[in-house]
Amino acid sequence: MLVALTMLLSACACAQTPPDASRGVSPLHTSWVERPWELRYVLYVDGNWGLSKAVATRLQDEEGPVEKHRRWQTILDRTYFLPSRDKWASRDEGLSVIVIEFDKDGTVSSPHLHETSLRGRLDRLMRVSMAVGSPEQVQFELGEWFLGFGDASTHWAPALCNSGDMPSPFSKTDTGYLYGPAFLIGPARRTFGCREWAYQMGDPERPYIDVTSYIPKKLDPDGSGAYIRDSVGWARFSDPTKPIIGKHDNDWYCLHECPDGGEPGLIPNINDWARKQGWPVPKRPTRVPVFPDPPAKTGVYPR
Repeated sequence: MLVALTMLLSACACAQTPPDASRGVSPLHTSWVERPWELRYVLYVDGNWGLSKAVATRLQDEEGPVEKHRRWQTILDRTYFLPSRDKWASRDEGLSVIVIEFDKDGTVSSPHLHETSLRGRLDRLMRVSMAVGSPEQVQFELGEWFLGFGDASTHWAPALCNSGDMPSPFSKTDTGYLYGPAFLIGPARRTFGCREWAYQMGDPERPYIDVTSYIPKKLDPDGSGAYIRDSVGWARFSDPTKPIIGKHDNDWYCLHECPDGGEPGLIPNINDWARKQGWPVPKRPTRVPVFPDPPAKTGVYPR
């Protein structure tokens, strides 16, 4: 992880100066970082994909074709759908997993509806996008690289985050900011974010990535205290293949890169599943979120 951090910082310093910088356009918005592409995939988990896609499409229609920053939900469909086991749920309720895969040259290899090929790009604001060509052309932003807080975050940085995971001038008072002191935990809130993903991906002793949002039982007395909420994840070509798993209500699921070439879906018995692979059974971390902003004390994932 430290190697990736150093490479990303170095890349910012050597980015090319855009041709229109003299016209007053910020070079941060108009130039790519020219460096080898590293991401093998970017993954999203969405608990209401139909609504997400409809909202993105409506907003895109309102903005019109002149807007170069587009919403990726408008050109992709879900890769996997894991229906809810709740007997009262409709047939469309469940977990949608959207996986965007890349070739080593950065070309998007996953099916999409855009009329031209797309390539992964990193700009000088550390935003990751699928783009058509130059920064002045169409691009679909996927997330932002957060490089952390120096020595206070070397165990989990860098991380590919969505906007709700990124610190801001309002971090100390924002009740919706996952890693801030004012964050309000509740059954409908997620407690898993980009830092927890990055840490688990980078831990050589951890065989999987658990994306469960664990909720303190005292705040969720009628539920299981464990849910899979909307999140973003990623892996580089240099990263090991790790199954993406999570607990939703009382069920465990494998969401991506399941062991032995298995298809994503329900894990009937998590103890048997882990024992078959010779892995420890996933355990609830000691605090959620696990890696809040300093000076708050971090949690740990029990072995």
